[in-house]
Amino acid sequence: MIIDVHQHLGPCRVFGLNIEEADLMAALDRNGVDAAIVQPYPGAPDPGAVHDRIAALARQHPGRIFGIMSMSPHCDPEVYRAEARRCVEELGFVALKIHTIGHAVNPLTPDAQVVYRTAAELGVPVMIHTGPGVPLALPALILPASREYPGTTFILAHSGHTIYAPEAFVVAQERTNIVLDTSWSAPDDIKWFIEGLGPDRVMMGSDSLLNLAAELAKYRALDLDDATLERVLAGTARAVFRLPVSAEHEERVTGPARATAHSAART
Repeated sequence: MIIDVHQHLGPCRVFGLNIEEADLMAALDRNGVDAAIVQPYPGAPDPGAVHDRIAALARQHPGRIFGIMSMSPHCDPEVYRAEARRCVEELGFVALKIHTIGHAVNPLTPDAQVVYRTAAELGVPVMIHTGPGVPLALPALILPASREYPGTTFILAHSGHTIYAPEAFVVAQERTNIVLDTSWSAPDDIKWFIEGLGPDRVMMGSDSLLNLAAELAKYRALDLDDATLERVLAGTARAVFRLPVSAEHEERVTGPARATAHSAART
């Protein structure tokens, strides 16, 4: 089974991007991906509207699309909490996101604390952008929150984005409630993460439709045993996000492209 833990939908004024529903689903089918965890871009003009689009897509593809709530916490705390509650309790979203560069959020500030407290109240993980955008995006800046909220899982998106991979690794060593999303990571670093932290702390993500095949190829190059490959491609994501999907879900997606992708991921 393959779960992409980092996908986007909708427009982005920060990075000048736009992903449509049909393009997202086609990329998942083409690469044999069983499920994706989808969030608005940080530059979404109306993140609430994109949350609704993600929820609608999830209803069209039950068990295949799951949402992450992502909007700037630089607003009245009750406005943020209300949207987070709506996304998790009404729309079924599985995490909250802090985009340190796209929303200009310092993980040590009171506005970031609103995200952590809200996630703890709702019982969902927090994904944090790391890598480009330092110093706000330094992996180490999540250490205080991971200590203050030991019952919350913190996901380091991009695992430091290669250049800060060693820092992401050390941070994850320090706190067992920190998990790595390896989108844009180097293959050698991914192998290091898996060997040093264990497959239960590592998840495959792509962050881009064009990058999805490349991210799967990285894992294919690592020569992992079947049990480890299952964990990093799907099992860890199922546990971290408490996804109501199982191996039987693979039968829902058929066709030559999917069969080829799954075969390649295991060879």
